[in-house]
Amino acid sequence: MTAIKVGLVGPGTIGRVHRDAIAATDGVELTAVAGGTAEELAAFGTPANVQFFADASTMIDNADLDVVVIATPSGSHYAPARAALDKGLHVVVEKPLAVDLEEAIDLYHRSLAADLVCSTMSQRRLEAQHQDIHRRLHAGELGRPIAIEGQVYWHRADAYYDEKPWRKLDAQGGGSLFNQGIHTLDLMLWLFGPVASVTAEATNMAGRAGGSEDFCQALLLFENGARGTLITSTATPPGRPAALMLFTDQGHVALNHTDVVDWSFPDQPLPATADSSIKSGAGSQVSIGIRGHVDQWEDVRDAIFDKRPARITFRDGLEAVRVITAIYRSAETGRRVAMNEIGGA
Repeated sequence: MTAIKVGLVGPGTIGRVHRDAIAATDGVELTAVAGGTAEELAAFGTPANVQFFADASTMIDNADLDVVVIATPSGSHYAPARAALDKGLHVVVEKPLAVDLEEAIDLYHRSLAADLVCSTMSQRRLEAQHQDIHRRLHAGELGRPIAIEGQVYWHRADAYYDEKPWRKLDAQGGGSLFNQGIHTLDLMLWLFGPVASVTAEATNMAGRAGGSEDFCQALLLFENGARGTLITSTATPPGRPAALMLFTDQGHVALNHTDVVDWSFPDQPLPATADSSIKSGAGSQVSIGIRGHVDQWEDVRDAIFDKRPARITFRDGLEAVRVITAIYRSAETGRRVAMNEIGGA
């Protein structure tokens, strides 16, 4: 089997996670890296047989690649992703797909036209306990959805924001919803389906300049009539693992990061157990490990070889961006925002 050749844009913190996940995935090989500051490149190292390029466009135009993975700051995903698609390359974009809704919509439409494997990183969907709950919920084995609650009470110190100033900027997706809470929101959308409307508020408890919120709370009305509550924060030290609770007309389940801590469905066995190497990012973004990224890279690899879509697509990434756009609009205007007011596919 010929290895799939990957070019990485952005050798920063999350770029190093992709570096290690690619190295741990059979049949996938990192062959090129683009961009990065001197400090990021020093921390990244010089893996064997990897070419380094000053910028994404030079790498995309000149390197021999099958896939490009975008691991740049959130607000700069669009240009390299579009360039890779225009070059006819498969594309993996670290969450979020884009910060700007119109850019996310455009990338989604380009992914359809290109007929390539295009995946947004939402690796928490692939954890065993979430897969099991999703399957049983959608098979009707757990009853009718009533409510879902996501809590992301995390902490990031001032040094985290000072290290990468874009994290302070709402226009660059630096807030607790886009940058930390999006994985929990994605799980809520995947489990309970499309959202009909949202009501939200967002604030900066620490008072940092730049506008990115460190506390956000949203009420979600799903199209199936279920209700949802989402809280995301980086202002709650020392940080606790993200929590998710699902309620149906037959019972409920509570998850603390990967652990099922409460299960009340009669005659239903506990969900499958997650891989123990999947760690929480509650107090630090560097502590998550690579298991989830390996799982998603294995799916991308298989999708390319099998000539099928990835299990997690740009369409999934777009839906998260749509709902976040509605949440921020509600927080800005102080009113309920219907999803039919938000652009889409």
